[in-house]
Amino acid sequence: MVPSPHGPAGAERVDTAPGVVEPLNAAELVWTAQQRGLVEELCDGAVEPRTVGDLFDRVHATWLATQDRPDPEPLINAFGVALGDLLTHRVPGLAWASFRDADGSELVVSHPTNDLVLFPLAAVRREWGTAPEGWLVSSVHRSAGAALAVLAGGQPEA
Repeated sequence: MVPSPHGPAGAERVDTAPGVVEPLNAAELVWTAQQRGLVEELCDGAVEPRTVGDLFDRVHATWLATQDRPDPEPLINAFGVALGDLLTHRVPGLAWASFRDADGSELVVSHPTNDLVLFPLAAVRREWGTAPEGWLVSSVHRSAGAALAVLAGGQPEA
């Protein structure tokens, strides 16, 4: 099961899609570590859903209130990696990987013995600029619940 990076329900939306999942290469490992370090520093090392979610809400609100908004991609990347890390801590077996299909490649979290793939960077990118307060925390809980349901042999709630 591959959650669609473009589905309306968020990162937990589960669809099937052809693609190849591979371990992160050296450059991707360094890049994710850099993104992770930014969030860890801003959260004073307390990287858990509420702390990261509160940071996301503050940064997102500040970005929205800014007259001349900077490129959001660095923020999207940092919070996308944080979302993926929070999911890997809640769902046994999930780990960072690279997903490649006809449309390109994307960093994802996937399961080694199941075809479950979650797209945390795409989820943050899709919601950036419109995410309601509390979105990141809700997304962690919904996505982790959906992933656990798939791994248990069921289907996630729509």
